[in-house]
Amino acid sequence: MKLIITGATGLLGTEIIRQTLHIPDITEVIAVARKPVQLDEGVDSSKIKSVIIRDYGDYPDDVKAEFAGADACIWTVAITPFRLGKFDFAEVKRICQDCTKSGFDAMYQAGPSRPFRFIYLSAEGTPRDPTRKPAVWGDYQVMRCNTELMVLKFPAQNQGVEVCIAQPGVITNSTTWSRAVVANIFRAFNVVGRPFPNIHRSELAAAVLNQAVNGFEKETLLNNEIVRIGQKALKSQRGVQDS
Repeated sequence: MKLIITGATGLLGTEIIRQTLHIPDITEVIAVARKPVQLDEGVDSSKIKSVIIRDYGDYPDDVKAEFAGADACIWTVAITPFRLGKFDFAEVKRICQDCTKSGFDAMYQAGPSRPFRFIYLSAEGTPRDPTRKPAVWGDYQVMRCNTELMVLKFPAQNQGVEVCIAQPGVITNSTTWSRAVVANIFRAFNVVGRPFPNIHRSELAAAVLNQAVNGFEKETLLNNEIVRIGQKALKSQRGVQDS
């Protein structure tokens, strides 16, 4: 299986890359980012191809050539609400929405396998009615809603395409001391059933990889569904590594 991962050097992208190394069904990974993918020393990275682009809205012919024959894409590129203050809204929309469309179009024009599975990473709580603006991050939420609706139209507009919207809650991890503290707080709450939607990045990575390889359980996956799929997939990965 040939898999494209965009945002491959980001918080989630790096974990997705790491897990692909332990999934035999994935034989080729096109890791798209604006800087080279860094892997641990001694790791067999022969199936990872680092593809560097200047902008997620522009795909030269040599980059498109790398997309040819791909079976799936996991699209992780976006500006999260917590980074909105660093960009004007036009740029936020361009990266979240326009670049998603440009990236998909480049992959489809390259001639992917069929079915071609496209997984779009969104967030739990994103509305599906663009006429109802939420009180918090209203314009941003409506824009993400319209982006989801755009992605959901891809199969009708492009033969042989399947899409899935993944809506995780807060993504936790232990890559830094502060992130570890937050992860431990959520872990304590999770003992009583995840009252605040959250997911560890390893669970999220495992879930979207599982869906890319095996097909989509449903068109939109909510946080609890992603957690369930991810935890099961992680157990399966450990079994493969131990065998």
